Amino acid sequence: MLTATGNINEAYDVIGVVHAVASRTPPSTGCGGPGGLPVQEAYGEVTATLQEAARRSGGDGIIHIGYDYRLTSRTTGCTGTQTSVFEVYGWGTAIKLRR
Repeated sequence: MLTATGNINEAYDVIGVVHAVASRTPPSTGCGGPGGLPVQEAYGEVTATLQEAARRSGGDGIIHIGYDYRLTSRTTGCTGTQTSVFEVYGWGTAIKLRR
């Protein structure tokens, strides 16, 4: 499926806006310490969900994709602060190419 963060040089019809959210909880190591953020995994899931939403609406592409993210944290007894949830938000315009 065509996926672009900007416009494309092909004729298309706009279907509508699609959006998606993915949340990840980082694994812990030891006394609540962070085990690393699954950043790429979350962005990949959001992109795949956007593509599926466009496909379900009759589209064969998404243009002007945008992403944002949010980290939430909590206080832990041993290490101070730990990331609790990593969330990625994605949106774009579903299109149908004119062929």
